[in-house]
Amino acid sequence: MRFQIKDLLHIFLLSTGIFLFVIDLFIINVSLPTIQHSLQLSNSDTQWIIILYIIGYASLLINAGNAGNQFGKRKLYLIGMAGFTLASLVCGLSTNLYMLLAGRLIQGISSGLMVPQGIALITLLFENQEKRAMALGIYGSIAGIASVIGQLLGGILPDQTWINESWRLIFLINVPIGSLACLAVYRYTPKDRVSGESSRSFMPMITLFILLMGIIFPLIMGPELQWPLWSLLLLGTAIVLFIVFIRKQRALEQMGYPSLLNFSLFNNRVFNLGLLAALAYYMVQDAYFIINSNYLQNQKHYSATMTGIAFVYQGIGYVLASVVVSKLIQRHGKTVVLFGLGIMILGLLSHLFVFNTTFLDRHHIHILFFFYGIGCGSVLPALMTLALKDLSEKLVAVGSAIYLTVQQLSICLGIAFIVGVFLHQQKARFFFWQDISSAYGYATTLSVILLLCVASLISCLPSEKKLDLM
Repeated sequence: MRFQIKDLLHIFLLSTGIFLFVIDLFIINVSLPTIQHSLQLSNSDTQWIIILYIIGYASLLINAGNAGNQFGKRKLYLIGMAGFTLASLVCGLSTNLYMLLAGRLIQGISSGLMVPQGIALITLLFENQEKRAMALGIYGSIAGIASVIGQLLGGILPDQTWINESWRLIFLINVPIGSLACLAVYRYTPKDRVSGESSRSFMPMITLFILLMGIIFPLIMGPELQWPLWSLLLLGTAIVLFIVFIRKQRALEQMGYPSLLNFSLFNNRVFNLGLLAALAYYMVQDAYFIINSNYLQNQKHYSATMTGIAFVYQGIGYVLASVVVSKLIQRHGKTVVLFGLGIMILGLLSHLFVFNTTFLDRHHIHILFFFYGIGCGSVLPALMTLALKDLSEKLVAVGSAIYLTVQQLSICLGIAFIVGVFLHQQKARFFFWQDISSAYGYATTLSVILLLCVASLISCLPSEKKLDLM
């Protein structure tokens, strides 16, 4: 079954949201050291640049589908795209940290509006099951390509010499793309029907955002400030209030009132194990890029461009492995995921030995990153399927939203813990590795431990020969 030109236009326009979100998620990893030097930022400042983007996105994910039904998916997609474009302009023109952080937070919130609506609109536009599956496949491929492009542009753009402070290009490049996408979606994408559901309160989402900030803030600032008493009190208070908030939401659901979560999902053992596995895995995923980008540029004297190119090899390994795994996992189930985790763990340990030289051979780095990418591509595509595979059809949508929210929050925790260890560990050498700093060594060791936890959780899942990728 073939797509008409009009169909392809709809797919690409509605994929622009995920394309821009993923690019800005990855483009910052390589360019972060350049931004830090340009704006003279502290280590904790650089962590906030990523975390505010992710928390803004994650805070809206759970109820984004309901908001689309209430206000209109196309309308929210356009609002999100316009907000993201404007926020990118703010980031690109930032003259201080606070302006940049405000832009990043608005980028994240805007992404939380537009990304879920893009998927929902594709589902509505293609009623035929075969066409819908093909359209969603193209959508997923565009997201994967965006991650590779983001790493490459994050290296190339900050090294441009025809403009002062060329790191600003990583944000300004979004402005023409977002502007054209807004105009095209307004012109060519048909309006969707708005349901007559009663208005939902945004207070739970706002409360969730505040509580998450209350947990993340002391985790970021505590190590840099030597853990003052206020940071410990804030952390403890935020955790207690978060538990109270969850219990209140559960009580509301039991009384028949709308709640932020569907707690019946957590009666499913497979879903719980899958969420815990995702929590540990995604703590490692993004932290890996930030740590290795920072270490290559600041300790091993790689340029931003050289670093970006190196990460392209990781992306190639990921894409190749994900294509192969989609077939192998049909026959071998969780064994393929465990094999991929083994490759990732071996890859991280290999990083210590390869990096233990004064001058790195770029070919060795490319091979190392490609190898690690194969491990990532063998694990990541199947994790969500493993978590959701035992849910009933009516719970899959809300289960997916919760999974994606946990995914984003896990990235924040990884930046707080693993990147925090990397940025604030002061010792010079890591045991017998003469050219490896203890900061890099301890952060890598923590990543290995978390991946071992993922392997243990995956091992506890029921053994099944067949597993259909979602």
